[in-house]
Amino acid sequence: MPLPPICTTFEPYFLLSPDRLQDILSHFRKEMEDGLESYGKDVAMVPSYVTGVPDGTEQGTFLALDLGGTNLRVCEIRLFGQHKFELKQQKYKVSEELKEGEARVLFDYIADSVDAFLTEIGSDISSNEPMHLGFTFSFPVEQTAIDAGKLLTWTKGFNAKNAVGNDVVKLLQDAFDRKHIHVRCSAIVNDTVGTLLSRSYQSGPALIGAIFGTGTNGAYIDKTRTVKKLGEEKIKEAEAGGQHAGEYMVVNTEWGAFDNGRNCLPVSIFDNKLDRESINPRKQAFEKMVSGMYLGEITRNILLHLIDASVLFNGYSSKTINTHYGYDTAFVSAVEAAKSPEDIKKLIITQLGVDPKHISEGDPEIVQWACKVVSERACALAAVAIAAVVQHTGNDQVKEGEEDKGVDVGIDGSVAEFLPRFAERVSTTLKVLLGEEGGKRVRTGLAKDGSGVGAALTALQAKKAMDKRTENDSQFVPGKTGYKK
Repeated sequence: MPLPPICTTFEPYFLLSPDRLQDILSHFRKEMEDGLESYGKDVAMVPSYVTGVPDGTEQGTFLALDLGGTNLRVCEIRLFGQHKFELKQQKYKVSEELKEGEARVLFDYIADSVDAFLTEIGSDISSNEPMHLGFTFSFPVEQTAIDAGKLLTWTKGFNAKNAVGNDVVKLLQDAFDRKHIHVRCSAIVNDTVGTLLSRSYQSGPALIGAIFGTGTNGAYIDKTRTVKKLGEEKIKEAEAGGQHAGEYMVVNTEWGAFDNGRNCLPVSIFDNKLDRESINPRKQAFEKMVSGMYLGEITRNILLHLIDASVLFNGYSSKTINTHYGYDTAFVSAVEAAKSPEDIKKLIITQLGVDPKHISEGDPEIVQWACKVVSERACALAAVAIAAVVQHTGNDQVKEGEEDKGVDVGIDGSVAEFLPRFAERVSTTLKVLLGEEGGKRVRTGLAKDGSGVGAALTALQAKKAMDKRTENDSQFVPGKTGYKK
């Protein structure tokens, strides 16, 4: 059954031509380069001060702490080498009183939770060496070292007093020290950086860690010299193996804010409506076309428009379709996975609440079309982000005389995991953007638990850097000189 003509008029905003995709890619690279050059850009390109990725041979026991919502999660990760690890974890509720009270009380509670967890799992803390902990802190932070970051503002319902403007690592470490808990907070972690490290440990060194879930973001490893906004002094110090960096550094792109200026993204009337009604208009433009929080809402806006044009459900709507964020991306995934129009009709009745008598024979096909075009665009734009990093780092082709090991990308998030054919669609678009051979070189694979396993691995990287500094500071030189400073 042919689609109503009104549908095909909107397709150019969703089914993007190769030329359109290349144009978006060149804008993406430009915004990345601007973010590396100076502070205050939409694509912020935040230096993480993580100077390398694991390769799966590492061993040891590390802790991870994940604060960012209703629960605080504490994990112990035992690394066995050979890409294998074991995870124990426990969640602790963060009450409204703690979220809005004094920061000292909140961080004391966090320290007590870590202590309770270590007691519960019977972890053996050596009296000589503290346990190293990676802290996934999902709030805006200005990071100045792997183990230092000032809280810029609270979000997600937190408003603890006397925390904003302070170093959150110090707040946590002070709480551990007050309570004589033998734990060292070695790293503050962004979950995207954690995803990159988690993938690298499980599958060998990766170039990119990307999250396509409720939101979207990516981190990748770059030459420290490329992060020009650090300034020549810090870059030289880094390249000389200085205190806070090395020759390479993981950069957190914050790519969800790409094209906030609306220079290249295909903004349809449905995207405009979503943006206008959102809590952050004209912000996170890229994220609003790619991530799980918004894909359901874009399709809802399309369906409403078609209902109002009397080409869908005979012009009748339902309470769910009329409600802002009335359904989520799980419906889009379910329609994408449906095997027949009859399956889609059942979803329309059960999940959208449409009266069966208003559903015409061609309606399931129209709903399927809306879900398909929104999904296709999300996957194509996800591929643009990956291709931009691959090109920026020069990994779109094999360097002369080098073995072709390909490019590995670790991916996490509900869209990547549950949207049907996500990986296949991303791969198809990568071949369009990078050429058949270039696209084939990019491998994507799920990297689970960036905020847990990844945070522990960031603590591992911090410990490695610390050990290296100690070694450099105290090199034994045979003869009379003893230890050389």
